[in-house]
Amino acid sequence: MGKSGITVLALMSGGVDSSVAAALLKEQGYNVTGVTMKIWEGKTTAQGATQHGCYGPGEEEDIEDARKVAQNLNIPFHVFDLTREYQSGVLDYFCSEYLSGRTPNPCVRCNPNIKFGALVDKARLSGIDFDFIASGHYAKVAYDDTRQRYVLKKAKDLTKDQTYFLAFLSQQQLSRLMLPLSDYTKIEIREMAKRLGLQVASKPDSQNFVCGDYTSIIQTESNPGAIIDKNGKGLGQHRGLQFYTIGQRKGLEIAAKQPLYVTALDQANNVVIVGQKEDNYKKEFVSSHLNWIAIENLLEPLTTNVKIRSAHQEAEAVLTPNKNGNISVKFKENQFAITPGQAAVFYQEDAVVGGGIIKNIVLSN
Repeated sequence: MGKSGITVLALMSGGVDSSVAAALLKEQGYNVTGVTMKIWEGKTTAQGATQHGCYGPGEEEDIEDARKVAQNLNIPFHVFDLTREYQSGVLDYFCSEYLSGRTPNPCVRCNPNIKFGALVDKARLSGIDFDFIASGHYAKVAYDDTRQRYVLKKAKDLTKDQTYFLAFLSQQQLSRLMLPLSDYTKIEIREMAKRLGLQVASKPDSQNFVCGDYTSIIQTESNPGAIIDKNGKGLGQHRGLQFYTIGQRKGLEIAAKQPLYVTALDQANNVVIVGQKEDNYKKEFVSSHLNWIAIENLLEPLTTNVKIRSAHQEAEAVLTPNKNGNISVKFKENQFAITPGQAAVFYQEDAVVGGGIIKNIVLSN
């Protein structure tokens, strides 16, 4: 079957990356259908935003940009309303985690469940027929004959690599995923957009999730409490646990001789614990909600590089399976601000071994 007989569902956000991805597939001879999702319900959004993220009032502009690109490329285009699915699958989770004293990453939740989940399902149920799904993420997907598994690998442009955000996709999702930007740099993509005459060629990159004060999305009354040091001494008052995250320095409003950082959030007692910067360097944590990509399961200790947030410089660690199905992750060197609720992604060279959610820090280093 030639490319002209293969139909690709292109997930279009209205940004330059997904627009060029759709254009490249069209140039290569695939039958391309563009889809985008409506997730903002029109009520709450982050305050003080100067740019819009993927959730907020800028959505209407993004959908219109995606529609214009599709018209430019002469491909079918559809918009699907996923506000209900996004509320239950991402926003409710986001709020619950923050109110529990954890710091969630909504993108790693959205990608497998909404963007590559509910949106694809809704497109199929609407009668759209397609063989593959494509997006503008910077990453690579390949089938490994030795492992007999689909593997996720880093993109050519490591400064834009997005494997961290795709580490929770299933084997089924990866088996049908096309990532046309994997071998291009961001500069090349913008130049390509200009060459193709796409009106989004100079459009700024969107921020992840929201831009501005995300706490306005959490629709609940704040529950103020005490800010204490590691010895239990009261230092001040916090506004509510959702306003704080481990490693945070700004916004504590405490006068001290040395800078203070949030070292822990105690949801049971509604207290924020602070200390010196060195107090935030830890070596070991437990990870749950695991998704394995390069392996079927972790049966024995494995040395990998681990990234504990999207901007973190990955560091060497040993993964050890626990009896309860979770794993222990122990770094070779202490790392700053290991944060419960964040995603941890495990790498061997340029391949993603898998990912999990940081459950708790192991204090006995």
